[in-house]
Amino acid sequence: MWLLDRPIAHRGLHDETAPENSMAAFKKAIEKNYYIEIDVRLLADGEVVIFHDSNLKRVCGVNAKISKLTTADIKSDKYLLPNGEHIPLLKELLEVAEGKTKLCIELKTITFFHHKLEAAVYELIKGKQDFVAVQSFSPYIIKWFRKNAPEITRGYLSTYVGNSLCHRIIDSINNKVAKKNKPAFLAFNIKNLPSESVSKLLQENDMKLLSWTVKSPENLSLAKEVNVDNIIFENIALENDSYK
Repeated sequence: MWLLDRPIAHRGLHDETAPENSMAAFKKAIEKNYYIEIDVRLLADGEVVIFHDSNLKRVCGVNAKISKLTTADIKSDKYLLPNGEHIPLLKELLEVAEGKTKLCIELKTITFFHHKLEAAVYELIKGKQDFVAVQSFSPYIIKWFRKNAPEITRGYLSTYVGNSLCHRIIDSINNKVAKKNKPAFLAFNIKNLPSESVSKLLQENDMKLLSWTVKSPENLSLAKEVNVDNIIFENIALENDSYK
């Protein structure tokens, strides 16, 4: 699976001059030969925007819900990223990335009754399965892609393990998602590794393991110790710009 070939820069290779999920961060990742993880949401006019939070307050300093804005809004000077860039659209990054890097796209909306985000993303990535994969915490999103876009590499995001009732319920959900929707990989929180339940899940369902977010030498050592197949990382220097 091509997604394992290079380390994946979390929201791009971001720093003080290149904010998360910005074109500057994406270009830095391309220059370093990394793959890129991004987050996408749906704008009010149906365009797919690259942005992690549901509200712009943390990143842009403006109290506004991203889902209420249009393309014209985010391309105005009212909603700028900290470095003065406009918030990028997915279609803009796809144009830059093709032939230069590969993308792991996290769909942020959990949908039950409609699948507008999934459909909008697929319209943009259709035919680009050689350099685009999708992932989500939502089993409904993974199910949609299995049914409607089986050629797209898909992964399931999860973070919990443990012995509490809540954790056992989540483990059960993880198992059901894997068996029914057959994701190619599990992207799991590095803080909760190693995990016997995760190891069992991977083995029983022939899934690869990605781990996020690796952002310290200790995280990196742990990822190597437990044989994570690839890392989603930020704010650390990788030896020879590689994971293994």
